[in-house]
Amino acid sequence: MRKLIKNILLLSIITNFSILFTLFSCFPNILIPRSPNLTILQSTNILIAQSTNPLSFFGYYEGEFDQVRVSDATYNYGYNKLRLDLEENPDENVTIAANLNILKYDNNTTLNLLDFLPKSIWKPIFQPEELPEENWLDEFPLTFSDTLYLDNIYLRANFKKFDITVGKQQISLGTGYAWNPIDIFNFKQLLDPTYEQTGVNAIRLEVPFGSRTGLDMIYSPNIDFDNSAKMLQLKTGIGSFDLIGSLAQYNWIRTDFVLGEIKNERNLIGGAFVGEIAGIGLWAEGAWNQLEGNENFSELVIGSDYTFENGLYILMEYLYNQNGVSDFEKIDFNRFLQYFNGEIHSLMQQYVFNYINYPLSDLVQLSFLNYANLSDNSIAINPQITWEAFQDVSVSFMGNYFIGEDDTEFGLQDWGWRIRIRGYF
Repeated sequence: MRKLIKNILLLSIITNFSILFTLFSCFPNILIPRSPNLTILQSTNILIAQSTNPLSFFGYYEGEFDQVRVSDATYNYGYNKLRLDLEENPDENVTIAANLNILKYDNNTTLNLLDFLPKSIWKPIFQPEELPEENWLDEFPLTFSDTLYLDNIYLRANFKKFDITVGKQQISLGTGYAWNPIDIFNFKQLLDPTYEQTGVNAIRLEVPFGSRTGLDMIYSPNIDFDNSAKMLQLKTGIGSFDLIGSLAQYNWIRTDFVLGEIKNERNLIGGAFVGEIAGIGLWAEGAWNQLEGNENFSELVIGSDYTFENGLYILMEYLYNQNGVSDFEKIDFNRFLQYFNGEIHSLMQQYVFNYINYPLSDLVQLSFLNYANLSDNSIAINPQITWEAFQDVSVSFMGNYFIGEDDTEFGLQDWGWRIRIRGYF
């Protein structure tokens, strides 16, 4: 009887959480009247009050400083970040968690976006020949603001037949390292693809059918059902490989300098696999995208990695993005805006990513990362060294060097470097 009451209470929490979460996601300014019924806050408090597990606090401090040389301009910028994670397990099958991020930028918080673009891209828009020179513009400010926000806040419950997670949560999809064609929720940083991703407002239901087979359903609410993101994934395993099949539908929104935004209904059919043969890791991930009122396109990632006996680790990945342009001269200002905003995976069509890591000692890791744009023959080279200075404290230094013609993706930039310190608690 006690277990039945606990399950009823848990279902009540999930139901209330789902309803309120959907309402606040679709209508952030909505006011919910008080109700004599059990609310999500009341029911959560009851469940937490019954818990004998203490509330866990953990997180990290991160400080970073960057310098970059581009278009005859040198930029210095950096930030201080504090992440505080809170986690409570009121029941062995229930997790309630959140994390608070505080981000404080250094004095220089405004960059001129035009310095990071070829003149052939922005000059026709900001300095058109038909206008007198006194009306020309030479700046497009890109400002970073100090922030304090809840990056994740969710409730996860594990039942015998299924698991459900409601709230702003981490959703990482696909098998690719630097790119993920089937991931409609996240964007990876070009020079730091493993950096933590922001949370996604979603309701996620995972239903296992066996030890290696299961169904994964994700719903990210918007103003209405048609504008909400829906994804269905079937996962299974064969031998040493894991397989994924994906279906998704959502409104793909991209920035437009004149119109403000472009929106197309996007239907995605994709799949992925990951596994190894004779110690060699292999994976692939691809998606076909059908767009309402626009050209359909495909994306494909193929990758492999291997670790030698001496600890040397190598990884290579190839991206083909049919949505990218084949000639740099065809890139327009909007495409750069969409790329900087994380709305598209790449500017051009074909890329290769390489990563090498070698432990110099127990405390020092040497790594080498580079991107090659096969469409315009430009390259970004990024050596990095990481030192575990103390227990739970690491210091890393990355250098950036770029090769290519001035009117290429990476050739536009000259050099840069970054130092980052992180301490966990």
